Amino acid sequence: MSTATRPDEAIAVRDFSISYRVDGELVPAVSDVTFSLSRSERLAVVGESGSGKTTLATAIAGLLPHGVAHVEYADARIAGRDVDLRVGHRVIPISQLGVSMIFQDAMTSLDPVASIGHQFRTVLASGERRSRRDVRGEAAHWIDRVGIPRPERVLGLRPYELSGGMRQRVMIALAMCSKPAVLIADEPTSALDVAVSQRIMSLILELTAELGTAVIAITHDIDLAQRYLDRTLVLHQGIVQDFCATDGLSAPERSAYTRALVKCVPRLRDFDRTSLPTLAATMRGTGMGGA
Repeated sequence: MSTATRPDEAIAVRDFSISYRVDGELVPAVSDVTFSLSRSERLAVVGESGSGKTTLATAIAGLLPHGVAHVEYADARIAGRDVDLRVGHRVIPISQLGVSMIFQDAMTSLDPVASIGHQFRTVLASGERRSRRDVRGEAAHWIDRVGIPRPERVLGLRPYELSGGMRQRVMIALAMCSKPAVLIADEPTSALDVAVSQRIMSLILELTAELGTAVIAITHDIDLAQRYLDRTLVLHQGIVQDFCATDGLSAPERSAYTRALVKCVPRLRDFDRTSLPTLAATMRGTGMGGA
């Protein structure tokens, strides 16, 4: 049975678990995750590679593969309405209404043979009858909104004709033009340099704040989470270690795993060390390595 819904609720999941079918058996990937986000609230999901971060995000977006994944939960709501996040019977997954996703690699996520304008038409014209002129005008608006000059020209280009930074901005525009309740960003800055990464994150947060969209950012970058995001969900082997305010990740009451993750973030003061801290060494209490 659903629990009470807050008026400003963007997403809520309770006892959310995901397994993959391997050799006829279900192998747990994510177990009993519970969280909720208000509109415009920003959540980081962090942990080592293989901890279940992208599996969790893909399940919420409705994009897990048919016949391989199995989803169970006690309750799931998006924008105040109950939703079905179980893996359906369609061979091709259908994205969850109210959720948009920015994928990790814009070059492989965009259709390589379709123009940017065509890819916007696929998003903007779905579900309602709109003139080609109206759709093109709105697409140009979003291209301009993410800071790409000459949007009319860009709509006629294909992804390989754009720089990496421009492709990432196009992905953001495509994700935001449907005005989702929840935006999932899977490592949105992993292929970008530090300066571009900061601009991209600032752009994502500016647009989502304007639209009242909640953000779920999947990241390895603890520093990015602490700089830009309100709360953090820490996963280890698919199990939640902590769910707390991001500025409290180093607090004594946090789990040993969470505190070790924070200690492993490279700092400028580490410039003269011969080795950087590893998670395993930090968990064992062996510290930062020799200087």
